[in-house]
Amino acid sequence: MNPPIVNNSSFNFQSLPMPCEIHHEAPQFYCQTCNRPICVKCGFQQHPGHIMINFMEAVEVASTQAKEILNEAKLGISALREELDATQMAIEILEQKARQATTDVMLCVRRVASALEAREKELLGKIEKARLFKFAALKARDEGLRNGLTRLSVAVDKLNGAIESNILTSNPLNLFLTKDMTSAEVFQIQQSRQSLPSQEENWISFNGLEGSMLTSISNFGGIVVNNPGPIGDRRAVRGRGNSPHIKQTAAIALNPGIGRPIPSNTFPVVVRTNRNCDLSIKPLRIIGNNSNTMDNLCRPWGVACDRDGHIIVADRSNNRIQIYKQDGQLIRRFGSHGTGPGQFDRPAGIAVDARRRIIVADKDNHRIQILAMDGLFLLCFGEKGSRYGQFNYPWDVAANSECQIVVSDTRNHRVQLFSPEGIFLRKYGFESAPNMWKHFDSPRGVAFGPEGNVVTTDFNNHRLIIIDADFMQSRIFECESSGSSKQFLRPQGLVIDDEGNIIVADSRNHRIQIFDSDGMLKWRFGNYGKAEDEMDRPSGIALCPDGRIVVVDFGNNRILLI
Repeated sequence: MNPPIVNNSSFNFQSLPMPCEIHHEAPQFYCQTCNRPICVKCGFQQHPGHIMINFMEAVEVASTQAKEILNEAKLGISALREELDATQMAIEILEQKARQATTDVMLCVRRVASALEAREKELLGKIEKARLFKFAALKARDEGLRNGLTRLSVAVDKLNGAIESNILTSNPLNLFLTKDMTSAEVFQIQQSRQSLPSQEENWISFNGLEGSMLTSISNFGGIVVNNPGPIGDRRAVRGRGNSPHIKQTAAIALNPGIGRPIPSNTFPVVVRTNRNCDLSIKPLRIIGNNSNTMDNLCRPWGVACDRDGHIIVADRSNNRIQIYKQDGQLIRRFGSHGTGPGQFDRPAGIAVDARRRIIVADKDNHRIQILAMDGLFLLCFGEKGSRYGQFNYPWDVAANSECQIVVSDTRNHRVQLFSPEGIFLRKYGFESAPNMWKHFDSPRGVAFGPEGNVVTTDFNNHRLIIIDADFMQSRIFECESSGSSKQFLRPQGLVIDDEGNIIVADSRNHRIQIFDSDGMLKWRFGNYGKAEDEMDRPSGIALCPDGRIVVVDFGNNRILLI
């Protein structure tokens, strides 16, 4: 079982920036981009272009969300107590059944000839072995439930403290973080409960008959360790099947944020398409590959657009971020090679959230960095590993309307969901399952859909996977095929518009494809080559506010505006 989230916070809330030290006034606004309260007299000059809301509104929102999480945690405690009582009862039943089966064996054996004595010893040994095995499983369940109960109780106490604390009058970040960590705690305990041994497996009985013939002594009797059911058909009380794409019951529902191609845009963004599905067109503009070699892109991957139409590119092999206007003019660049704040090692995916923060998958540093639009470093999270919140080559990122961040943790064969401040919330994947790659192999591109679910490209399985908002189940996106069993060949980036149309970079087919939400093909563009209407392994993809497609032409070191 993973260590408690709430107890692992490395944040020092007392050291967080407080209200203005110049004017010594109470904060009247809260900067969502920087996560800090600001003074009305100097705040706007110090936070140009940032997203700011009324300070008391921020406190009220944090308090409301914290109370919702508190109720969920209390429900979790109630469920754990009920299961703990049932498990303790199951242990008692197991002991009773074992004692009864032992008595049956001994009475039956004593009624027959001495030739049964050897068999008696063998049967008793099987009972004891089964009892010990099942007792260990039930004991593990008991301990797991107790551990979960303790962890949730600690989480509830911390969240109660955060709600009632006087810190709400000065800075709501403590409440935001504690609320997110408690939500993650509930999710981890919920997943741990699913892996605990089943409490129905407490059956032990003896099925021998006194009239057995002495010639059958060597095969006499047997030990039944599964409940035979009310009519003796030996079916389990509940099915035990578990498929990676079968729903796992979630004890606590989520209120997911929706996905938009451009967060906080004032009008819907819908992709532009041609009526002729196979008509070849020339792009409106080619960016990042001109006569100025200092500005040229080198093996770019990620791309994103903000509501002002700026095109933000992860220039991977140059270890920097470049921002362009739609006319191709380079207006800003930042970043260098390294491991420090604002430095990168082959950055890949990139996104812009509703707080106007740039979120970068710093791939080979195995972390996520968040920066302001001017390149100012804000925070980072993650390190190399396979535990929750760790990464093994994170490839792409996306943000929903609540600024939650989803990351494709490629070589851990999973996707992870984080709060806006980088607190782990959920994960979906099969990193600990045998033959995991058959179900989910190296996810690359990720995007939130309008309903709050997550769509990801299952890179080595050549398909799209739709993960429900609760991260408990998934399904394959069934789309129109073009005469072959596979619609895609190594798909990479994707983006979803406000009507649910999915635009995919079909990398090894050297094209992009557009499907509606039902999987019908609406348009495709591109063939292999270096010409204006050709591509070489397209990777990242985004939409401009006017619905035009921005795609990274990876092999040709350029950006196409279509």
